[in-house]
Amino acid sequence: MRAPVALRAVLHAFAQIFLQRHAGCGALVILALALANPALLAGALFGVLMAHAGAVWLGYPAGDHEDGLYGYNPALLGALLVHLLGLTPVSLATIAAASLASCPLQAWLLNRLRHHGGLPGFTFPFVLIGFVTLLATAPAPAFLASRLQPDASALFGAWLLGIGQVVFIDDRLAAACLVTAVAVANWRDALWLLAGSALGLAIATLLGAPWPDGLAGFNPALAALALAQWRSGWSLPVLGMLAAIAFWLILQGLGLPTLTLPFLLATWLGLLIRPPRRSHSG
Repeated sequence: MRAPVALRAVLHAFAQIFLQRHAGCGALVILALALANPALLAGALFGVLMAHAGAVWLGYPAGDHEDGLYGYNPALLGALLVHLLGLTPVSLATIAAASLASCPLQAWLLNRLRHHGGLPGFTFPFVLIGFVTLLATAPAPAFLASRLQPDASALFGAWLLGIGQVVFIDDRLAAACLVTAVAVANWRDALWLLAGSALGLAIATLLGAPWPDGLAGFNPALAALALAQWRSGWSLPVLGMLAAIAFWLILQGLGLPTLTLPFLLATWLGLLIRPPRRSHSG
């Protein structure tokens, strides 16, 4: 690929984490990762490059990897594996294997979506491969009630981190950069992200679920964003937020890792209840 096309493909891969196809959005996502944790950026970027190389080698349509559709799951896998294992030769080798493994799975999901009326895959490759990695490398998280008393600063920070945790960011400035990234592409999508994070945070504080780290917010944020893109109106995104929060609470209560599984389940449920009016490419 020519350099400008290759660069655009990488930027689109980072933007597709937030369901955007916008080079400026992708650049700001990269900046956010660099501000929060350069090692996470290195892992995510390595995953994207490996996936693009695999997609080209396997002969998948050039338009799809230029749009970043083969790169966003590997970006998340790269960040996850560095988050778990650090930036080491072992983590890089695992990222390479996971990224290449995601390519045929993503190709199958895209084919089902476009030709057989299947549901969009979204982050399914990340969830499937990430779950295997989590179960092999880390203990299941325990559900602990939050004892921190809510105050304006803590709540505002958790609200932003509900966006940041999509890419394992726990820095407020970097999380604000992510919100800006999505707003550059589509300001309405940014508002839905913030609404989902806010609702997840509100319900978590009311129920005494863990909330200061933002983990309560990122799944409803993504569900609201996805469903708002697929169908106009406010009712379906709100339903998606509530379903994502419910799935998150259930998985937390069972002591299981969540990743973006609550987002996936909630979004698929919303699309099954009310099929989309608009087509979507990835």
